[in-house]
Amino acid sequence: MPAIDEFLGSPPAEGVDPFQLWRVGTLSAVMLPELIAVPDPRGRYRAPLLQFIADWNRADNRGGLIAQAPVYDGGDPVLMPAIAVVVHALAERAGVPVPEWVLQHRAAKDVMLFGWPFDGAYARWVRLRSPAVCAHHRVWFHPRTLDKGTPDWWLPWD
Repeated sequence: MPAIDEFLGSPPAEGVDPFQLWRVGTLSAVMLPELIAVPDPRGRYRAPLLQFIADWNRADNRGGLIAQAPVYDGGDPVLMPAIAVVVHALAERAGVPVPEWVLQHRAAKDVMLFGWPFDGAYARWVRLRSPAVCAHHRVWFHPRTLDKGTPDWWLPWD
């Protein structure tokens, strides 16, 4: 697999600009750890995961986007569970077989996907609405997150 920088030419000093992910082409799960590691003022996971979801929703070969297991050897204990929960939820919703690597990643404690503290009324609200697979990975998010890239994305969420 070529490095992300090979897709874009000369990168900014910090790596791929999270505002330019569309230039990379269709993202696959194996590309996500490198992209998530790039500093982003909106949060580490947001841009790459939302772009992956949008690409998934427009892809013809969804199974190909998740067939190869991503590899990460950094110090973020939530990075792989965050990728796994998104892949798991998308695959289950689409009827695509869930790769074995997805089931191996679980956070040590309950967390919200995009950095909100997992406490209080908002966390309870999201947990009640989250896809069932969130319980396995201990990473929670609103199910409408999975609609990124579809015509329904901008409809009221509830």
